[in-house]
Amino acid sequence: MQHRFTATTFLVSGGLLVWMANFTFVYVFAALACARGFADVDLLGLPVVPLASLVATSLAGAVTAMIVRRGLVLHRESDEHTRFIGFVTWAGGALALVALVLLVIPALVVSACPQY
Repeated sequence: MQHRFTATTFLVSGGLLVWMANFTFVYVFAALACARGFADVDLLGLPVVPLASLVATSLAGAVTAMIVRRGLVLHRESDEHTRFIGFVTWAGGALALVALVLLVIPALVVSACPQY
């Protein structure tokens, strides 16, 4: 099986790229909400920052789960290189899923804008 460099690179690092994008969104959104004064707005019974964090992390988790699934499919192939690419893909994706869970916990527990 022939592997294209760019596609393989994005597949292998895909889970961590999704986590990085989610990390950036969650913290930039929280900072903007605090700076612009709309962090205390309630939407669907939740403050907007935890709700946005939960929605974004859920979407990122779904995308990462698809990447992990693709890695598991590749890991079952007979070609040694394809199996290695599959292993690295699903292992990185699984690590990203753990990181996504650890990212969303503080957003749900701690206030977005601490008052000193």
